[in-house]
Amino acid sequence: MSSPDRPARRTLGLPLGQRSTSSPVRPAHRTRFILSTSVAVACLGTLLVAPTAGAAGPATGTVTTSVSSAMRTTAPYSFSPADLRIRTKLSARSASSVFGRGFSGSVRDAETGRLIWRSRGDTGRMPASTTKLVTAVDALAVYGPDHRFTTTVRQGSTPDSVVLVGSGDPSLSSANLSSLALDTAAQLSAAGVTSIKLWADDYRFARATRAVGWKASNVPTDVRLVRALVVDGRNVSDTTLDAANIFAKKLVAAGLEVHSVGRARVPRGTAVLASVQGRRLDQIVQRMLLVSDNDYAEALNRLVGIASGFGSTWTGARQAQVAALAKQGYTLPYGQLFDGSGISRSDRLTANQLTDLVAMVLEPERTDLAVMTSGGALPVAGRTGTLAAKYRRYTTSP
Repeated sequence: MSSPDRPARRTLGLPLGQRSTSSPVRPAHRTRFILSTSVAVACLGTLLVAPTAGAAGPATGTVTTSVSSAMRTTAPYSFSPADLRIRTKLSARSASSVFGRGFSGSVRDAETGRLIWRSRGDTGRMPASTTKLVTAVDALAVYGPDHRFTTTVRQGSTPDSVVLVGSGDPSLSSANLSSLALDTAAQLSAAGVTSIKLWADDYRFARATRAVGWKASNVPTDVRLVRALVVDGRNVSDTTLDAANIFAKKLVAAGLEVHSVGRARVPRGTAVLASVQGRRLDQIVQRMLLVSDNDYAEALNRLVGIASGFGSTWTGARQAQVAALAKQGYTLPYGQLFDGSGISRSDRLTANQLTDLVAMVLEPERTDLAVMTSGGALPVAGRTGTLAAKYRRYTTSP
């Protein structure tokens, strides 16, 4: 899948691995696992580190753990020799002074959900980019993997004005705008209109502000302010006007004269002149997870809020996170997450919650979440995505 021109901004996240497709299957247990360390183990696990001193948000402490259907098994379980090796090695290695007292982790058998090992598994930590797992699950469950967001061009309040209406699609591209421009120009030319005013409508999302826990230095270095119009993931201060100016050039190339560009709400009931659909949602999610794209995550977080009926504000998005997971049998207490990317230093999740979430993703009946485990979406520690060896996360201190 092609990437925007700019490299994805990413948080300093946690190693998340990919389900093995070649490991042998031990009796009574399908070997399905997510790796969160460089140790190859037939399980799923997460490791978290404590926030640095002075971080904003609630104090580190015990947080209610969720329970998915994968955790409700009553089937007998006996620890295999591999399980026992994992427990011994992780117990020894996690005691290293390198981790300090802020280390926490959780490892479960992916088939039964049985706990193999944990260390402070119910202690809330800053989840960083593992927050995107919540965002991915919510978006795929609410919209479905086949969904495409539609960007439109609508007639303005006068015959010589048009409005580019943002849908919040984070995958909107220059090629999409070229298609819109050609169709718009054809419609207007047929009506005898050759000179227009262009407006951009980004009002699907609430006013662009920082989330709770975002530092001023995070914007735009790590994440943009969230707007419903952005083209090619361009990192500019006002992505809406940037999109409008790019579209204006496309319209000129299509034979129209554009004598002004601005921001305005589209009038109700006006005709649609052109429309274009972006990438499939599963492709958007794949990119978001593999390269830890914060901007994709925040767009999806807002879109889930809208589709869930909670609106497009930060508060609405937070409410939707809880509600969307609750419908899937997963408990996420309100107030644990403040964004969709993990940039917020107020975010808190536990290692047990994250392994529980991944267990739900691995359930065979969750075909809507299949891209997360079968589509190369989760980066392999030391190999792919933002966990690739070239980022030197495994060869430098700490």
